[in-house]
Amino acid sequence: MAQTTRRTFFKGAAAVAVGATAPLHDANAQTTSPATDHEAFIRLSVALTGMTEKELPAMIEQRDLEGVRVKLYEIYLERLRVAYPAEFGELLAAWRSVQDKPDPEAALSERLAAPANTRLRIAARQVVKIWYLSTMDDPRIALLPKNDGRSEAQIGGDLGQYQHSAIWKLIGAPTSGYSSFPHGYWANKPA
Repeated sequence: MAQTTRRTFFKGAAAVAVGATAPLHDANAQTTSPATDHEAFIRLSVALTGMTEKELPAMIEQRDLEGVRVKLYEIYLERLRVAYPAEFGELLAAWRSVQDKPDPEAALSERLAAPANTRLRIAARQVVKIWYLSTMDDPRIALLPKNDGRSEAQIGGDLGQYQHSAIWKLIGAPTSGYSSFPHGYWANKPA
């Protein structure tokens, strides 16, 4: 991840700051097919995280419970769809409406900044969190205004997802708890 800098990381993170509450999801919200959303999801993820498509660990494969190889972006897309169906559907629709503009990131940022678009910000926050940390806010726990929209509960992925979280390459450190380095390696500053 040589191209990703703290500035691009914080640019993506700042774009998705959530400061208000909203209903967590609408079970009746219409969603689109995962097959038609893969490319849009990857492009949206690039826009929100500040990483390039090559830096995004989207194509890493994992085996599902039946042993079938599944790409990480497919797993993350499904996790987001299940946890935040309405918010994520709205975010994907918003991205599709701006993705062909001359500066789609700026157009999306403008939409995210609008006070009425809390649901878009909630979904964008989840996209950033899932790529960088392999976690997302627990949709069953309300986001409280006193916490500036931060959740008190997180839902993590499985071990393979955690190990491929983008944060480890960004900070130049081995995956915490999954290293072949000798005991005490964490005491030294990462390269």
